[in-house]
Amino acid sequence: MSTTRQYLDLDTVKKRWAPRVRRAKRMWSRFTTHKMGVLGVLILLTFILMALFPGAFTRHSLEWQAYLGTDNLRHTAAQRETLPHPPAFGDPFWAPLGTNQSGQSIWTLIVYSADTALYIGFAAGLLSSLVGVPLGLIRGYYGDTWVDGLIQRLVDVFYGLPFLPFLIVLVAIRGVSTTNIILGIAITSWLNQCIIIRGETLSLKERSYVDSAKVAGASDARVVFRHILPNVLPLTFVFLAQDAATAILAQASLAYLGLADFTTISWGMMIQNIQSQGYVFQAWWWLIPPGLAIAAIAAAFYFIGYSMEDVTNPQGT
Repeated sequence: MSTTRQYLDLDTVKKRWAPRVRRAKRMWSRFTTHKMGVLGVLILLTFILMALFPGAFTRHSLEWQAYLGTDNLRHTAAQRETLPHPPAFGDPFWAPLGTNQSGQSIWTLIVYSADTALYIGFAAGLLSSLVGVPLGLIRGYYGDTWVDGLIQRLVDVFYGLPFLPFLIVLVAIRGVSTTNIILGIAITSWLNQCIIIRGETLSLKERSYVDSAKVAGASDARVVFRHILPNVLPLTFVFLAQDAATAILAQASLAYLGLADFTTISWGMMIQNIQSQGYVFQAWWWLIPPGLAIAAIAAAFYFIGYSMEDVTNPQGT
């Protein structure tokens, strides 16, 4: 009896999720026709693998320094004069992108900084979605009421805050930490989601299936989060990707200004270090790679967001 009941429950779940699975497959099929989107996924997947398995991408650890070898001897005066060292491939050491002034491998720093960029990007994007999407749903469902007007006043206030100066002030007040940077970015990046989701909800709440749910006695919360939210989720992924790219660029800007967590390695900190130590025009192998990494991961998120926007656009179907 219990086994039969389990099979019946499993069949019910399959039937309930079958339309959503088919819809997801159709969206993925359309997404793969966009070369930019596929390229963005490949770039992002590469950085994710770097963050998860850094040892598979570089032979050195973060503690490695040029010339130290296995005996852990200090640099000689002559050796220190060669740092930062240009790319070397085995003699006197292996550093395909050269080293910084401390003798650390630039390639190793690039690889181990990927998790910081992904953490900041996904955390800030997710937090902004957790704020912007519910507020947008509430605004749209109660459109042209005092609820909609109250949230609009809140949006107007935050729109008046300049993005980068606000982050600088917040970090300066609360302290320089990765968590504060993420919070500052999330606070200022949920506005567009709220506005766009409101417009989409205004359209969706007029659909027949929403009217049917109301007639059946469904509460407002159930109508919003059970019937409307699943239809705006694809649109939220677009903004999540865009907010993630914005967060990564903002963190790099703050790091360059010296307002980032110095205990955490990141591509922005690498650029700040080369600027503070005066090697911008002498060590191109130290300057260019972190800049390219920032541009690549930001472009990956933008490519994915651009392609998702086209996939979820009703006019494109």
